[in-house]
Amino acid sequence: MIRVNKAVVTLGGVALAVVVALVGRSLRPRQPLPVLGQVPAFALVDARGAPYTTQTMLGHATVADFVFTTCKSSCPRLTARMATLQAALAKDGSDARLVSFSVDPETDTPAVLAAYAARSGADLARWTFVTGPVDDVIRTVVQGFKISAAKIDKGAGDTDVTHGDWFVLVDRAGRIRGYYATDEAKALDRVRDDVERLDRERP
Repeated sequence: MIRVNKAVVTLGGVALAVVVALVGRSLRPRQPLPVLGQVPAFALVDARGAPYTTQTMLGHATVADFVFTTCKSSCPRLTARMATLQAALAKDGSDARLVSFSVDPETDTPAVLAAYAARSGADLARWTFVTGPVDDVIRTVVQGFKISAAKIDKGAGDTDVTHGDWFVLVDRAGRIRGYYATDEAKALDRVRDDVERLDRERP
């Protein structure tokens, strides 16, 4: 007569149940990303002096950030992370684009942005740097993307620029689908994963 160890059978059954639950969870449809707003109508210019408008952002996912070229604090980190994301999206075969809006457009002319883009290793076919009239830029960034940005007078002719350190994910229809704190260790992984989710959405 064959004796069956009940403890082994019970443990095996539990393990099988866990595997089945995990597989079922992985196959369950994920909820779509929330719609958090709509990118407003705007008309700015890129580092080559070409128009960059709301229409430019349509038809593909876009990850936006907000920097300025003379920034010594958070901007180098933001730009380095965008460069990492650029390489990751290319590896993933995604058609998503990146855009960096200057929050100091008085200093950041197209020529200045072009030099900054070159130093940052930007592929201008995927990653665009944008500037324009001050009022238009601030309206787009603050009222449109809901990102803080302001130039502060420090006295004695010295100024500083404050701005939010966020990545903003926009879908192919120009809808804002995510905000990501760039100081979080897993921020890039989350952005990359959510870009993939948007790439899979039907136009």
